[in-house]
Amino acid sequence: MRYERQIPVVTEDGQRRIQSARVGIAGCGGLGVNVITNLVTAGVTQFVLCDHDVPDITNLNRQYIYYPGDMRPKAEVAAQWVLALNPIAEVEAHAQPFSKDTASMFLGCDIIVDCLDSFSARMELSDFAAENDIPLVHGGIEGLNGQMFVMVPGETATLRDVYGDRRDPEGPLPALGAAVACIAAMQSVEAVKLLAGMPSEARGKLITVDMGGWSVESARIS
Repeated sequence: MRYERQIPVVTEDGQRRIQSARVGIAGCGGLGVNVITNLVTAGVTQFVLCDHDVPDITNLNRQYIYYPGDMRPKAEVAAQWVLALNPIAEVEAHAQPFSKDTASMFLGCDIIVDCLDSFSARMELSDFAAENDIPLVHGGIEGLNGQMFVMVPGETATLRDVYGDRRDPEGPLPALGAAVACIAAMQSVEAVKLLAGMPSEARGKLITVDMGGWSVESARIS
């Protein structure tokens, strides 16, 4: 049985929930590629993917589903990747940037995973998720430092409470593929917990990871 080894963790009922869930992925870059892969292999079969960028050679150290010269939007390539991993999956690919004007693509999702690289877009995603009662799993990474926050509307603070009006840094951020995969794995674990109806101590906490010195800190945001 495909999910035999994870059912003892998520339970049979939890596995059924995972397989019937609809998951939104905002951003199909380094975090998104890893989260998508983790969730498909965990049993998620319904995805809404959002990313208008096309692959660039500088992406390839951490975004392993793309290749140089492919000018298709990342959302379309990622949708093809999902179907290669599970041909019965249902995927909506939206090759457009996320904003408050395009946010309605995620209506009907059970959770949204934030894999964006813009703080302004993240704030709009947080506002949309809060207004529509959709849990949000945020992740971010710069070099060897990353963070994760799990937002559950009505239960926790919002991502806007965490970051406020923080501005985007100028220029591209340094990125190590393995470090990106580490934060994406944390997001994936929390997404699976939410989908399966499992408890989690991460909800409402900003968890920061320093992979240089391997220190992990968490702070509840109120």
